[in-house]
Amino acid sequence: TKPYDYTEGYHFLMKHLPTRFEKNDILRIVRALAIFRPSLIALQMPLSLDDEVFVEKCFQRSLLELDKLMSFSGTPTVVWRRTGEICLVAPEFCMLTEWAMEDLVGPGKRKYIYELFENQSVVEYWENFASHAFENTTQSVYSHCVLLKPSGAPVPSTFCFSIRRDLFDLPSVVIG
Repeated sequence: TKPYDYTEGYHFLMKHLPTRFEKNDILRIVRALAIFRPSLIALQMPLSLDDEVFVEKCFQRSLLELDKLMSFSGTPTVVWRRTGEICLVAPEFCMLTEWAMEDLVGPGKRKYIYELFENQSVVEYWENFASHAFENTTQSVYSHCVLLKPSGAPVPSTFCFSIRRDLFDLPSVVIG
């Protein structure tokens, strides 16, 4: 196991924004990122390579537990990293959105949760994430969003997401 390169995920986001968003929306997303990124960087700085490997092993272990839990729930569920990279998908989510599981997760696949949201939902998601990434009082964030099918057709939804933190108090897993 090697440490996960979170920087790559944020670089993808920054390249993705101008291809899809108006300037005002890009500014709102960048402002949201500016709220929590300095804290992330400050908390990550003292971590050793062994710490980062341990965090990734814990993350992978969490995915195994969540996969088992999702198999019992029958709820459209997606699990992603703090960068938005999708790591785990329940079959019910695929039924709801018509996305094939193979298009969302798998070897060599990198799909980000914000790629499945319409634009306004992306902006609101990052603003919500920024508000709650380091907050200890909120268990779950409830919101509305519009998911996009592979065809681009909208799927209006109500959802909640929870942010789990790792041993070093960094936001690690987002369950939505």
